Amino acid sequence: MIDLHSHILPGLDDGPRDIEGSLDLAREAASQGTRTIVATPHIRDDHPFPLDAIESGVEELNGTLSAEGIDLEVVAGGEVSISMIPDLDEESLRSICLGSSPYMLVESPYTQAQEFLEHVIFHLQARGFRPLLAHPERSPSFLSDWARLERLVGREVLCSVTAMSMEGRFGQTVQRFTARMFAAGLVHDVASDAHDSRRRAPTLLEGFQVLDRDLPGLHDQAKWFTRDAPAAVLAGEELPPGPPRVMPRRGKLRRLVGGRQGPTSGSAESAPGR
Repeated sequence: MIDLHSHILPGLDDGPRDIEGSLDLAREAASQGTRTIVATPHIRDDHPFPLDAIESGVEELNGTLSAEGIDLEVVAGGEVSISMIPDLDEESLRSICLGSSPYMLVESPYTQAQEFLEHVIFHLQARGFRPLLAHPERSPSFLSDWARLERLVGREVLCSVTAMSMEGRFGQTVQRFTARMFAAGLVHDVASDAHDSRRRAPTLLEGFQVLDRDLPGLHDQAKWFTRDAPAAVLAGEELPPGPPRVMPRRGKLRRLVGGRQGPTSGSAESAPGR
């Protein structure tokens, strides 16, 4: 499998503090069947570091993984915030794309973003980049405005959901929204967003088993979301034809699409983990 979103590099953001933590995360990813993982540290004001630290960190980590006999390849990338993108020049933006592709992992905002969100994303597209939204199912900007996410996908913006969202680890509101995205064909990749080997572990498949209860047949499509599509992203290619949409079990459709999607202000689910 290929994991397009992880915080595996040590000492750059809120991922592992040291190389031992990175190795623990890598061992767990390899044990789950992941063979390629993209290091996507936060490119945000609250985690300042020189961007060239990503490439050097990936090279050093790959050397250590090889020496330790861990069957995992790390690829360079970044998870860039909307607010940072206008301040980065062309070379910097290219350096944080996923691998050597034009696809860029863009962090879905944890606030109610105004039209600045669309402005930045469409400007990226006009410059030849391919935005891939990280965890849109956990963003208040979309949880409260389903049509907004639909419009972005209609403009060829891709969506990567977090496997733990599928499991319900970020609450039922997020889990229902994630299921609705699958049913509507708005998911293009499933990634771990791993930060460590346990609490935010690099798991990919468990969520398919969980959501298959409401969306029968989804588990059989896991290969497309965890290997076929992410392989195309890293190769800089168009995604392969997607699997057929999964339909909710009888009686589940209203639960997935009915009612207000956003959590109430101040609730336990109003600020999903980053």
